[in-house]
Amino acid sequence: MRILAVTSVKDEAPFLLEWLAWHQLIGVTDFWIASNDCEDGTDRLLDLLMQHGLLHHHPQRPDRTKSIQWQALKAAWVHPLRQSADWMLISDVDEFPMIHCGSHRLGDLIAALPAEAEAVALAWRLFGANGQSGLRDLPVTGQFTRSAPPDMVYPVAATFFKSLFRPAAFHRPGVHRPLRGPGQGPARWSDGSGRAMTGVLAEDKRLSLLGLEGHRSLAEMHHYSLRSVESFVVKSARGLPNRASKPIDLHYWVGRNFNNQLNEAALVLAGPLAEGIARLKALPGVAEAHEAALASHRASFARLVQSPGGYQLWSSCLQAAGSAALPPRLTREVYERFQRVERSQPEG
Repeated sequence: MRILAVTSVKDEAPFLLEWLAWHQLIGVTDFWIASNDCEDGTDRLLDLLMQHGLLHHHPQRPDRTKSIQWQALKAAWVHPLRQSADWMLISDVDEFPMIHCGSHRLGDLIAALPAEAEAVALAWRLFGANGQSGLRDLPVTGQFTRSAPPDMVYPVAATFFKSLFRPAAFHRPGVHRPLRGPGQGPARWSDGSGRAMTGVLAEDKRLSLLGLEGHRSLAEMHHYSLRSVESFVVKSARGLPNRASKPIDLHYWVGRNFNNQLNEAALVLAGPLAEGIARLKALPGVAEAHEAALASHRASFARLVQSPGGYQLWSSCLQAAGSAALPPRLTREVYERFQRVERSQPEG
């Protein structure tokens, strides 16, 4: 069984080896990775890993008038790796599928799904900064062990998902979910508990699992969108690949920094993950490229924190040590107001 992971990166070299080792460990067989205007050595590290036969690196020269991430996905969709894949996962380097069944591999999840399933929605679980201020050369999955509760519905991002899917069943890719073509009809989706989803994802543009409960027993997507305060300051200067106009600021931090419950699920793979990272670092040139990337990120932070904006973001994030998961009554009120604000915005 061929399982393809696709991602698009910019200046994320310190986190690449863990992400690659994790996905190798859970059963991904092929990797297609686009890089964009990297300044921290991400592209050089990817070139090395491709030379060692571990992935396909697609250095991208994007059209700045269009979504950088969408351009990468279109290139990946026509690549032979996609055409030969049985299953496909499109995600980011801060996202880690957490399989709760069997031996915690993607194959265990696929075996637990209905035979006719064409896609499974992996619900986001938002992980906070866990009080970590500085960038450390340790696995993200081991450092950040506090998350949002599983039933949180606000902010709305807590109900988003990424998809593991059969590419042959879909017409084109999507950042969160693949899309069907004209005349194909609705796809056969399962949730992260293996239950058929007949109505929730009937609309091709729906990105939220709002209204579902108990949909994480087999698998979910751990999302470490903040990491440490230092890493977040560097990320704020880089921006988002799919929404360049969305600021990475204190509002973003507060909307993701949920440390409400201890969540050590990922530690079940800590031992083999460390071995996988060590194997990657043992490849010629890889450890040196990784160390150079760490030095680059620390230098970027040191430069950014000397500016008024960088200092303000850094100090504010340190003070905003954790975000509240709102109680049900207040959640309803905030969400209803959010819906009214969204409806009041002009289209386009």
